[in-house]
Amino acid sequence: MERAVKEFDVQIFPDGEMIFKVGDVASHLFFIQSGAVELISAKGVVFGEVPKGQSFGEAAILAGGIRGASIRAKGEVVCTRIEADVAAQLLNAHSPLLVTILEALLLQQSMQNSLRHPQDVRVTDAP
Repeated sequence: MERAVKEFDVQIFPDGEMIFKVGDVASHLFFIQSGAVELISAKGVVFGEVPKGQSFGEAAILAGGIRGASIRAKGEVVCTRIEADVAAQLLNAHSPLLVTILEALLLQQSMQNSLRHPQDVRVTDAP
């Protein structure tokens, strides 16, 4: 796994750059190497922060996943970017059951977010 991670793209985002927006097709998953990002609702309200060592963009694992929030760099951010199909292949290589479990968890999270913020958060379509 360590070797595979070194082969992924590294992207640097300057302070304030929008990495993706609500409604975008979820084509990549990101792991934060340094910095932090802000989660922003469809109405432009910052409702969370993701720090170094965490991931964002997990909707990319879902077939047909759509971004449920916008993401903006808070300070300079260095991320490892993984294409959706590569992430799915890595999960399938370890256990095909992992993909099914993660899809279910992500859909559940999307539904909970939509209940908390019905006008702000989009529910990801089922695969």
